[in-house]
Amino acid sequence: MLRLARTNTVHLPVELRIPTEQPNVFATGSIQCQVKILAREEVKALQDGPIEDEEYLRKILVSVTGLGDSDGKAIEGDAALEEVFNGPFFAFLQPAIIGAYFDQFGRAHVKNSKPSRGR
Repeated sequence: MLRLARTNTVHLPVELRIPTEQPNVFATGSIQCQVKILAREEVKALQDGPIEDEEYLRKILVSVTGLGDSDGKAIEGDAALEEVFNGPFFAFLQPAIIGAYFDQFGRAHVKNSKPSRGR
């Protein structure tokens, strides 16, 4: 039996592939994001109006771990959130986090749909 514990947030792994100064060379890795679980009504309300990725992210993102600076020092707490929203790599971080968030919904939908059961 799968027990569904009531919680407001979950931890979401996010895979990253960020360009470097070298052509065709990417920095790869993963971060962990704590995100809010939204009720169906909340998701629908957000989808009904025009909303940018950053706005959506500000509503769901609680914390980020796994980011580091160029010296290898961990970026933690509010500084990590600041990096996601205003740092030089925001254009890569934000879409990756939003994509991972919605991929979770997609995989759950496919996994639980009748045609895919038993595959």
